[in-house]
Amino acid sequence: MGFLEFVERAIVAQFRGPPPRDEFVKHALDAGVGSLPLLTLLTVFAGLNLSVQAFGTFVRFGGQDLLGLFCGVGGIRELYPVMAAVICGARIGANLAASLANMQISEQVEALEVMAVDPMRQLVAPRLWAVTLMLPLLCAYANVVGLAASYWAATDLGVDGGSFMQQVRDIVHMQDLMVGVTKGVVFGWLIAIVSCYHGYRALKRDGAEGVGVATNRAIVHSAVLCIVLNMMISAVLYT
Repeated sequence: MGFLEFVERAIVAQFRGPPPRDEFVKHALDAGVGSLPLLTLLTVFAGLNLSVQAFGTFVRFGGQDLLGLFCGVGGIRELYPVMAAVICGARIGANLAASLANMQISEQVEALEVMAVDPMRQLVAPRLWAVTLMLPLLCAYANVVGLAASYWAATDLGVDGGSFMQQVRDIVHMQDLMVGVTKGVVFGWLIAIVSCYHGYRALKRDGAEGVGVATNRAIVHSAVLCIVLNMMISAVLYT
């Protein structure tokens, strides 16, 4: 099955009706709650690093008071949504690809077909809905955590906290926050469809090696597509 045919069948299955509840809840919790520890840790250090690096440059020109502007634009518009997509996408995509590949190799997908159960409806659709709905929430969470970390680092470096937050309020508008959430929806669906595709097309003869290959391809392709798509979205919206 080619990628375009898989996408067509997946979209039909996804919007045919509500996904199987148990499968949806399981994958939503894994994608959302399961990603929080890793995302929190890396976003905190990304926010700290953003302030430290920018302060070291701006202070040479007496522009350290513009740190809030830089962290607002660079963090909320670009860095944190992409971090959530790439970091969580790698974890989530690996799980999706590995689970589906394992089911293909162990003939569980064929068993569903024998029982007249549509595998796309039973297996792929709930995964698509779960990741598509969870990743925007993770992007919003990353914005809050990353900005808080940048604020903490900035105030520790001597920047006035009130000035920092006022610059963030002046430069970051609701449109920017909505763009980040929208990116999360797009990235989430893209990660899910690419990961499910690589897992679904695994062959029985590939054995355990096929699971590893599917997982690796899902991680690499999802990350590359998210970064490229983010550049295209930013070019359209901000140029």
